[in-house]
Amino acid sequence: MDFLTVVFSQDRLAERGFTRISLLLPGIFGLKPSDVRAGELHAKRWQFYRASAVIVDSEGELVGRIGCEGNGDTVCVSLSGAACKYIRTKDDWRRVRMQVEACGGRISRCDVAYDDYDGLMGTVRELEAKARETLTDSGGCLLFANGGTPPKTKFLDDHGGGSGCTLYVGQKGHKQLCVYEKGKQLGVTDSPWTRYEARLYGKHCEVPTDILTEPMKYLRGSYGYMELLLAKVCEGIACAIEYTKRAVEATGTAMKRWSQRQFGKSAWLWIQVFGVEGFARYVNDEIAREGMPARFLKKGKASEIIQQLRAELCPS
Repeated sequence: MDFLTVVFSQDRLAERGFTRISLLLPGIFGLKPSDVRAGELHAKRWQFYRASAVIVDSEGELVGRIGCEGNGDTVCVSLSGAACKYIRTKDDWRRVRMQVEACGGRISRCDVAYDDYDGLMGTVRELEAKARETLTDSGGCLLFANGGTPPKTKFLDDHGGGSGCTLYVGQKGHKQLCVYEKGKQLGVTDSPWTRYEARLYGKHCEVPTDILTEPMKYLRGSYGYMELLLAKVCEGIACAIEYTKRAVEATGTAMKRWSQRQFGKSAWLWIQVFGVEGFARYVNDEIAREGMPARFLKKGKASEIIQQLRAELCPS
């Protein structure tokens, strides 16, 4: 689950006892205030609402918004992937689904994703070639078509620069498949990590609530070719811990390479001047300052990131 927006009737929420926006995140989505919380409501327009509140994580980073007042007396809760990751297990998502249904919530957008960490299902370039072909199944149906009409596609090419390519199939606001090189996006130019993401919108159709507990079904069903590609992938919610671990590993590798490029020679010179132990003291006393680099924001709690980086970069 990589993005979720749900619209509720204000009256229905009141009937269920949700009379304050501070109750929505823990009451409906099971989010702990220590992980994710809603800020104060302000008279700041967002979407079609007159008032809104930001949703922030424990590091103070923006991970969603809540809108209310106006727009048919509804309340809208929008959670980014950085917030969704705190809904960790399938049982947690089952409880979210039950609460959303009990409150009469309507899903207006939901993104579901699968991470192919080792690139076993091919590259984005290969998939882009498939999308351009008149690829058909045994019944003669176009595998990237809706009702026989080939969808629009867009391919963003990094031209070998290492920042990663992205393929879009379909139309934003309706249904869209986005496939991109996630590892390269995080800064590791030789990473095989590829993400397959289906973005489903409720503007022109209903997005069923069972997408919250069976996301793979909807990723497979987004296009015929995805059904073939993901045929051997098991059902169920992907492990949020594994995703965070992989993201920190990739980001740590990128930070190491950046450090080598930017001040590797300076570090060597300082070691010659101070010695190894003196250099460590000099860095600690004169250079280091508290805080996480921007590249690690939204990857998890600082303590978790430090532990994972220690295991990756100095396992001994």
